[in-house]
Amino acid sequence: MEGRKRRYVIYNGVAEPSKVPPEWHGWLHYTFNEPPTEAPLKRQDWETDHTPNMTGTVFAYRPKGSLREGGERRDADADYEAWDPNA
Repeated sequence: MEGRKRRYVIYNGVAEPSKVPPEWHGWLHYTFNEPPTEAPLKRQDWETDHTPNMTGTVFAYRPKGSLREGGERRDADADYEAWDPNA
């Protein structure tokens, strides 16, 4: 029994799947027959450029108040009281 030819990625650097743009992801998973180099997808006005997942890198999002950003809580968080089931 013959199946489909395998499609795969050769990463330039660290093998991080979030680096694969949506159009190539679709081709890898047989959503599109032609690769984006031969049949590019039409971009919508509202679409933004693809960005890989930056979690775990120096470029990761760190909100104000996180330990990596100094750990200072906002004033609005100071009035928080945890729920006590014994109260």
